[in-house]
Amino acid sequence: MTDRDSFALITGCSSGIGKELAIAFASRGVTVLATARRTESLNELTSKHSNIRALALELSDPESITRLKDVVVKETGGHLDYLVNNAGTHYAGMAMDLEMDEVVALFQVNVFAVMRLCQIFLSLLRQSPRGHIVQIGSVTRNIPVVWQSAYNASKAALSQYSRTLRLEVKPLGIEVIEIVTGFVQSNILHHGLYAPEDSIYLPIKGTIEKIKYQGNAKGMQANVYAASIVDKLVRRRAGPEIWEGGRAQMLRLIFMLLPLRLLNVFLYREFKLGSLKQSIGRGREMVYEGF
Repeated sequence: MTDRDSFALITGCSSGIGKELAIAFASRGVTVLATARRTESLNELTSKHSNIRALALELSDPESITRLKDVVVKETGGHLDYLVNNAGTHYAGMAMDLEMDEVVALFQVNVFAVMRLCQIFLSLLRQSPRGHIVQIGSVTRNIPVVWQSAYNASKAALSQYSRTLRLEVKPLGIEVIEIVTGFVQSNILHHGLYAPEDSIYLPIKGTIEKIKYQGNAKGMQANVYAASIVDKLVRRRAGPEIWEGGRAQMLRLIFMLLPLRLLNVFLYREFKLGSLKQSIGRGREMVYEGF
C-alpha cells in the first residue's frame, strides 16, 4: 500500500491535539477520517486539506459508534490503518468531593467508548498490513496528580486495557501504541476545578490551579506534539509506548527512579497538602505520617 491508500480514523478532531493529529497525518499523505460531535466544527480542516473527511461521532452514544463503522467501511473499502483514540473528557475534583454521575460520564468517554471502538474496528484493522491502535494516554496513569483522581483512574484503566489488548491482538498483526502524554497546550482544563462550598480542600485550590494552568500554558505546542507522534508512527516502527509532551520524560524518570514512599513525599509537598492540617483541625486532619 502507498501512503495515499492509508486511512486514519481519529476521534475528537474539532480542536487541540485531535485537530493537530489530523493535520499531521494528512500532511504525510494519509487520508484522515476526522470525527467530532458536530461535523461543522471540522469545516476548517476539510476546507484546507482535501484528504481530511468529516464524520459525526458521539462517544457517549453506543449507537453512534456502530453507525460510524458503516460510514468508515464505505469511505475506505473495508480497511483501516490507524485507529487513533484521542477524544476524551476531563473532570477535576478531589476524591471525597466527586459527583458520581460525572465520574460515570468520564469513564464512558475515556474508557468504555475506547473499548467499543477497538472492538468495532478490529476487523478493518486486520485488513491492513500494519494496523495500529493508538491510544492517547497521560502521565497521570503513573503520577497521582491531586484534584483529578477520577481522571487519573480513567487513564490508568486505559493504560492497563491497552497493555492487555496489545498482547491479545499481536497474533493478528495489529500494534497497540500508547502515547503517554505530558503537558500539552490545549483547552482540557476549560471546565475548571470542581469543589463544593464546604470542601476541606478549598485552602489549596489556588495552589493546584496555578500548577495546572501554568503547566498547560508552558506545555508543548499541540502541533509539535502531534508532528512528533505521527513521525514515529508512519516513518519507522514505533515502540509500545511513546512518551511525549512537556515534562513527560522528567516525570517518567521520577516515576522510575523514586520509590513510592519518596514519590508520595514529593507530591505531598508539591501540592501543599500539609497546609490543610491547621485549617481542618486535629480531629479531622489527614494523616500522612506513613510516608
